[in-house]
Amino acid sequence: MQFAGVAAQVHGRVTVVSDVAPGGLELIRRFVNTVDLPSGPDELESLESARAWCLSHGLAPARNSSHLAQLRDFRETLRDLLYANNREGDGPAAWERVRPFLASTRLSLAVSPASGLELRPEDKGPIASLLAIVYESQLLGTWSRLRACRKSSCRFAYYDYTKNGSRAWCSMATCGNQAKAQRRRLRERTL
Repeated sequence: MQFAGVAAQVHGRVTVVSDVAPGGLELIRRFVNTVDLPSGPDELESLESARAWCLSHGLAPARNSSHLAQLRDFRETLRDLLYANNREGDGPAAWERVRPFLASTRLSLAVSPASGLELRPEDKGPIASLLAIVYESQLLGTWSRLRACRKSSCRFAYYDYTKNGSRAWCSMATCGNQAKAQRRRLRERTL
């Protein structure tokens, strides 16, 4: 993804620079958006493409096919959490799905002279690194603004910078307008 002007293309979608999440959350947003639902390209489709994606984003690469499957499952667990951040889905159930990933990683507290205590991954795997970012963003209060589009067939991740935190779709021009048009057609049928 290259930022040219105010927008960049990701999987054929325009990502506005203002949608870029703050700090480490941008890596979470990009990770969730490695697949364009419902059937678009998947940057974690093969072990080679997943390794390339991880390395290009400063993460340890996927080790083998079972690790790749776990990485894809983790991506969808994160997507469910972001969907819950958008007041959709089941948040408590999505958090429960994080447990197996915690059990398969090692995280520890470390001292940073610049910032004090930090949660750091011990195993340096991509999931541990991403979990540390989720934890940090919760502490900073930015986690709840990272969301997945309300349109169930899209669920593209974006960061909500609106003043009142009410953004519901990845793009008003596409998913938002489609949802509004669908509601209007449904109202017209019932009249």
